[in-house]
Amino acid sequence: MSYLKRSMLGLCFFAGILSPIHTAIAHPHVFAESRLEIETSENGMVVELRHVWRFDEFFSASVVLDFDEDQNLVLDENELRKIGEIVRQSLAEFDYYTNVTVDGYDFAMSAPNVLNADYVDGQLLLFFAMQPKRPLELKGKISAGVYDPTLYAAMEFINDEDLIVTGASAGKCKRAVIRPDADEVIAQNQTTLTEAFYEDAENNDLSKLFATRIQLTC
Repeated sequence: MSYLKRSMLGLCFFAGILSPIHTAIAHPHVFAESRLEIETSENGMVVELRHVWRFDEFFSASVVLDFDEDQNLVLDENELRKIGEIVRQSLAEFDYYTNVTVDGYDFAMSAPNVLNADYVDGQLLLFFAMQPKRPLELKGKISAGVYDPTLYAAMEFINDEDLIVTGASAGKCKRAVIRPDADEVIAQNQTTLTEAFYEDAENNDLSKLFATRIQLTC
């Protein structure tokens, strides 16, 4: 068995992503505090989405155990680079947990060229940027959120200020942070949120209904 496979088996989160056989999970096992910045340009365009994820200490400790090759309890530059590249490759299937819509329709984002990892105060940090695949004008209703469609990881925005608009056109649109009420979502979507949804969560995208997101009205 290769080192990569051993590492992934030791990391349930990443193993679940990379494994060809997925296990349906009805509640999260990994928690990450998230931050999302929508960077804008002077001519009223979305330039990129900037992500920062800070994982819980328990999961972060497991990452150290599996990727600390020299066993010095420190993740050095090469080890962090390896983590970043593994995550970059494995999350491509899930669009990096990023969902962007314009007037209710999905809007495609490009994969990040690099996904950076760091280890600070006992917690793993991942940070990266994604650019629109085609020009994205600040027009209409734009929504951006972060969620894990498998429901294995909880991507949490602790404060509304963790979802912001930056850059030259930051004040062009009205900003709102949407935090869906789970009971209301279930009540409004009883016909689609069936038992099959919970048994096969990773093969549908209904979990995004529960995701905290930023909404811009331009």
